[in-house]
Amino acid sequence: MGGRRLASGRRGFVIALCIALPVLLGSLAPGCGGRQSPALEITGPTMGTYYAVKVPRPPEGLDAETLKTGVEGVLQAVNAEISTYDPESELSRLNANPSTDWIPVSANLLGVLAEGVRISALSGGAFDITVGPLVNLWGFGPEVRADAVPSPEAIQSALARVGYGKIELRPTPPAVRKARGDLYIDLSALGEGHGADRMAAYLESLGLGDYMVAVAGTIRVRGLNAQGRPWGIAVEEPSADRRAVQRVLPLGEGAVSTSGDYRNFFEQGGRRFSHHIDPRTGESVAHRLASATVMLACGRDPAMTADGLATALVVLGEEKGPALAESLGLAAYFIVREGEGLRELTTPAFDHGL
Repeated sequence: MGGRRLASGRRGFVIALCIALPVLLGSLAPGCGGRQSPALEITGPTMGTYYAVKVPRPPEGLDAETLKTGVEGVLQAVNAEISTYDPESELSRLNANPSTDWIPVSANLLGVLAEGVRISALSGGAFDITVGPLVNLWGFGPEVRADAVPSPEAIQSALARVGYGKIELRPTPPAVRKARGDLYIDLSALGEGHGADRMAAYLESLGLGDYMVAVAGTIRVRGLNAQGRPWGIAVEEPSADRRAVQRVLPLGEGAVSTSGDYRNFFEQGGRRFSHHIDPRTGESVAHRLASATVMLACGRDPAMTADGLATALVVLGEEKGPALAESLGLAAYFIVREGEGLRELTTPAFDHGL
């Protein structure tokens, strides 16, 4: 797990597999049946990738400039809380604090940490918010490193600092206690979703009932598009060489997140090493699962939850990932490599929902 960046990425944009723009832009085009009110569409850089917002029927008085200012203020606040690329962020200061006593944190940061610990437990540690030392060791963190496989000794040393059981959370007053002072927390695998949820909350505070917000491969929607139909979310074909749509998913309300192995990796000795690191072994995952997509229709912060779960399923692989998704009742969609081709797997909840 890990590796999706919460600041300007030094390996280029880290874009997850769920590419909504082609489908969503088409859905906002005027139809043949009458005049549409002007839709608002804004986009910009954030978290080492891009955000996008679409409001098909904006209220009077809301223009693109006002919307962009508000949305980017929200995303800047998210980065100030959970970025590992900003040394002054709240999370960076927590990581740098060597204390093993209770360390006060904001309610927002505690909420993200709590969801990370919950998903860590659900996945048996395949997802782990303390994976940061391994992510950095493999060169997928904020520190620039050569594309090279770490030594077994270095991996074992980093593993000693990993384990979600090494942190305690206190809700009132909000605080974190680390079992080791050098524990390093990485919330990158929740950041895109958290950003999408925070943008959605901002739009709803403006009274908007129809919108789409996205941070790279994590998307949240509500209501209907400009043509009065459910939003269409495109899952990208898992190819490093081209951009093509594998499948379009209708999503009436909720969140969808896709995680995969082909946008952020390096190759050595004829093998691809993905940015997904298994926190249990310290190794880059090596299996045939190319991507996992999770759809959630409800929950307090559905985009953040879907984001973390999608990462966990990819780390688990083509057998254990679908098994966990089915046991949790998740609507999940998997793309598995088979020779030169691809095979799709879905859970019963996904099939029922579509």
